[in-house]
Amino acid sequence: LGCRQPPAAATMDAATAFGRANVHYVNEEYDEALQNYTQAISLQDCVEYRSCRAACHLKLGRFEETLEDAGEALKLDPKNSQALYWKGIALFYLADFLQAKSTLEESLLSDPAKATRSLWIRKCDAELSGSSLPLVGVTAELSKASKPVNQALAPAPATTPATPAVVTPAPAPAETPTEVIDRHTPLSITGRKPVKREWYQNATHVFITLFAKGVAEESLKVDLQQKEIAVSFPLPGGSSDEEYQLNLDLHDDIVPSKSKVEVSRVKVEVILEKKNPQIKWRDLERKEQILETPPDQPEYPTSNKSKRNWSQIDREIEEELKNEKPDGDQALNKLFQQIYERADEDTRRAMNKSFQTSGGTVLSTNWGEVAANDYEGKDRPTPPDGQEWRDWRKK
Repeated sequence: LGCRQPPAAATMDAATAFGRANVHYVNEEYDEALQNYTQAISLQDCVEYRSCRAACHLKLGRFEETLEDAGEALKLDPKNSQALYWKGIALFYLADFLQAKSTLEESLLSDPAKATRSLWIRKCDAELSGSSLPLVGVTAELSKASKPVNQALAPAPATTPATPAVVTPAPAPAETPTEVIDRHTPLSITGRKPVKREWYQNATHVFITLFAKGVAEESLKVDLQQKEIAVSFPLPGGSSDEEYQLNLDLHDDIVPSKSKVEVSRVKVEVILEKKNPQIKWRDLERKEQILETPPDQPEYPTSNKSKRNWSQIDREIEEELKNEKPDGDQALNKLFQQIYERADEDTRRAMNKSFQTSGGTVLSTNWGEVAANDYEGKDRPTPPDGQEWRDWRKK
């Protein structure tokens, strides 16, 4: 729809770049996704590609660029609902609430089935009326801004000039693991409670965005350590003693010398370089490890708050028993056990037969000798003093 058609070969390359971009976007690798969307647009300028790149810019907090791409998409298709939607959200975060509401209403008219449009319109009404209603929950829409379709749904290469189908990002589910909202901190991006915080990562960096307007760079206090960070700044429009503080015990180590904090008109962005690029962070903060009881060892209720590793205690007891030196009959039995454990099959047969058929009076390791002897008959050994042979079947 509204695409400027290049030669067929270029279209094929554009589709490939677009497919790669979608895969990066789904994997939350937004910088890589942006590069591939840009490559696709350079080969084939289309509503679909422009709208998806607008969503990517929005995910990265680049609102001016979002407006630019959404505007180019609307030049090609003035009624495109998804492009209007991204434009409306960008206007909202740039504090142009009146124009944002108008754009979102136009998007809703183009696609009445999208309930999120109505939600953003209500947010605009709240801002225009001066309401102090916090944006908890609904502000998550920026981080959860829909993901483009995956590579399998990317447009097929065109061999003849044709109008490609418009596939625009759709809103994601209500929760995403990369978003955190500080519900008890004192400022939102519009100057009201609370400060909204979100984060994402790529292979080498972690990005933390604090949506706070009008933060003075000179008032920012930053302490970046290998395992933890601390960021604080006075709240714009608040009293002199009101301060936002972010203190995190990080999920993994960073490189402080290559990390930084950037301040713009509407946000503060903390950019952390990973010390271990191969590790994908599950969360921003390190979680305490809880020792789990193995399935074959049930955990019994106790009022004792200290935790004991009973498996380790069992291993230590077994090691002590193994190293203990027996004496007397115990030492002799242990010697026989060690001989039996290390013996070959013939030696074991000799030991078993000689001991069992002799009534426990003979223990031989020579199978050649034991195999020929009849310890229950002619080769029966003399019983110990004070004992005699008897047939147990006869009383």
